[in-house]
Amino acid sequence: MICIFTSSAITFSCPGLAYRPVAMQLGIQVSDVSLYMSFVYLFEVIFSPIVGALLEKFDVRIICTLAGVFVTAAYLCMSQFTVIWQWYIAGVFIGFSQITLLWLMTAGVLGRWFKKKLGFALGLSYAMTGAGGAILNIVGQTILGPNLLVEETWRNLYMVFGVICLFGTIPWTALCLRNAPEDVGLKAYGAPIAEGEDVAEEHAVLKGMEPKVAYTRWYFYVLIIAGCLMNICGIYPQHYTNFYQGVVAVIPGTQTAIPELMAISGTLEAFSMVGMMIGKICTGILESKSVQLALIVGIVTGVLGICGIWFGGYNKILPILFGGGLIYGFIYAFVTTLLPYLTRQIFGDLHYDKIYSVILIPVNLVGAFAASGLALVNQMFGWDFFFILDIVVMILIYIFCTLCYNAGKRDAAEKFVSGTLASEK
Repeated sequence: MICIFTSSAITFSCPGLAYRPVAMQLGIQVSDVSLYMSFVYLFEVIFSPIVGALLEKFDVRIICTLAGVFVTAAYLCMSQFTVIWQWYIAGVFIGFSQITLLWLMTAGVLGRWFKKKLGFALGLSYAMTGAGGAILNIVGQTILGPNLLVEETWRNLYMVFGVICLFGTIPWTALCLRNAPEDVGLKAYGAPIAEGEDVAEEHAVLKGMEPKVAYTRWYFYVLIIAGCLMNICGIYPQHYTNFYQGVVAVIPGTQTAIPELMAISGTLEAFSMVGMMIGKICTGILESKSVQLALIVGIVTGVLGICGIWFGGYNKILPILFGGGLIYGFIYAFVTTLLPYLTRQIFGDLHYDKIYSVILIPVNLVGAFAASGLALVNQMFGWDFFFILDIVVMILIYIFCTLCYNAGKRDAAEKFVSGTLASEK
């Protein structure tokens, strides 16, 4: 959780803080700066099977500590960079660190430590990207200050982020992390106490669709499209700070900063991070009662949120602006909460991990393109088109999710087979 609260929150919840200041200092477009996040997402996909194999072969502490070293070095070096290609190299190392710390370590280690309430443990851990983002965006705006467009305060920001990554990853992965509870003479939470008691999850009879069958169903690909669109919505907040610094906190028609507004340039994204935390919890509760209810609540709050940011930003009405950022966080949470839930509901439990891992490949690849692509959208077509596009994407999410869920629930159950996790290993 500490690694996610620090390094992962910095990577995914705070990058927009420095997009415009770096672009102004280097004399380039914001999309050129945001492109380094595309490298992060792309190399997460590339390194995923490699890191997975390394975690099986070597001590988890070694690989995760190496990831901590990489992310720390990347941000410390970013404070000294002078040409944009250096950010792209840093993105490669950050991609390695985050596929390790945020995804594979968290899911793998918690899966061995928790036999019960694993979902709660995972949800709480992943919510730390929001908690860390809310706090670190406020810290970041303080470091940048009101003169961020004309002074190189972004160098101080990256230096502080590097130090936070150092103390938030390496000591914990090297000294505190353990691969399994048996390493320290313990048993997993919820594991049977009585010797010989066979109630472990891997011996439970599970039902689900065979992967080779799932890959032939049309609604499998509709779900992938929905997941890709969810990820696009999740990347939108990375560009809110750019909108704030370039539109809200400047005199209209100029690039002259309004100091009192520029001084709080990270607050909008901080509100989105808080909304994302709340959204993950609420979506988890709602989806277990009704997928349609979770979809409607998420889409409605998402549309209202983006409209609040749009209207409040152009008119400099901060309560509406920040309120919009807060409630937008509900749809921000879809890609990590609703997508895996839909996958399990449609395709069952038996081969969930294998099917979901295939879905995540195009979802993360789209994230790689969207990170810089959204910056290009507002540069080429303006902020109005940027916001309208998000509304269209949210409407499509509702349509595709409803379509694949209704069709999948009717068709998939007829193709379920039974088995155990132990028999699949």
